[in-house]
Amino acid sequence: MTLLSRDTTTSSMLAIDCERHQARLRIMNVSPVCIYLILAWHLQWQQIAKPVALGAIAYIAYAVVWYQLVRRATTPSTNRRAMATVIDQALPALGMYLAGFLAAYVAWVPALGSIGSGLRFGKQYTWLSVAVGGPLMAVAFLLSPAWRTIPEIAAGIVLANVLVPLYAVLLVKRLEQRNQGLEQRAAFFEAASKRDALTGLLNRTGFLCALTELHQRAAEQKQRIAVLILDLDGFKQINDTCGHAAGDAILKTIAIALAERLRDSDRISRLGGDEFGILLPRIAHRADVERLVAKLLSAVASVEAPRPELAVSASIGVCLVPHHRIQESEQIIAWADRLMYEAKAGGKNQFRMQE
Repeated sequence: MTLLSRDTTTSSMLAIDCERHQARLRIMNVSPVCIYLILAWHLQWQQIAKPVALGAIAYIAYAVVWYQLVRRATTPSTNRRAMATVIDQALPALGMYLAGFLAAYVAWVPALGSIGSGLRFGKQYTWLSVAVGGPLMAVAFLLSPAWRTIPEIAAGIVLANVLVPLYAVLLVKRLEQRNQGLEQRAAFFEAASKRDALTGLLNRTGFLCALTELHQRAAEQKQRIAVLILDLDGFKQINDTCGHAAGDAILKTIAIALAERLRDSDRISRLGGDEFGILLPRIAHRADVERLVAKLLSAVASVEAPRPELAVSASIGVCLVPHHRIQESEQIIAWADRLMYEAKAGGKNQFRMQE
């Protein structure tokens, strides 16, 4: 099973779970009141009209049957959700007409159903609930002799079942916008924490994260990668002689020169001071790395120093992975770092690569 198919299956399961939760909520909301009406009619606790009792039985039957239908469903259905949304609004309106004032105990049910549908399935279902439920409730009150005696309260119930869900939709939208803003700011600060302020390249933290990700992906896909540690030769003299501003300018120029010679898939970072790290994914041949490293050495050496008597070059250590003696990301960096110092000790402006 591919990653895409797994994601699709997971999304379908979550959507079905939402429908099941909504179906359970439907049973829990009104069933106690319906059971009371049925018992009151059957045991004559209260004067309950037979149509009211039959309506209560019908609602419980609908809620149970619908729950069983959703429980056995294997895929989400927009039509099924829309139908349930319409029925959830139509039945309370019918109850208001049949039961009169007795239905006041469940006058909040349409609003709760509208909000629940919107939160679980999307705000369009709240709009559908309001568009169906508001007019049906108004018609039920107009046709009911009991509710016509208190038109102000009836109008208040209709407005509450329309306005409260709409306000909930607006509130959720604002919360989503605020959360999105917070997530964007968090992502910005996270990205900034992995960037070098001077050159704009990845810093050591960003380099380690990129290396860990690349190393894991390369192991899964059986690919070869190369990790380069590059240290500048002669930079300290420039920094001490010409000042930090000149040193910073050299670092920026070198960063640009190195980046221009890399592929889009390669990653480059300033690890600190005058040390750079480079990640090369999908290495086919050792010779490819050697050619690229030669270009990098030439790019650094071509950078003009502030004074004629000063010059800058680079020493590079190259670690190829996979390697039977290297398993962890820290080992890769340590190995490349050791090779870099060997290149520096061997005369500078050169590289070393493990056998």
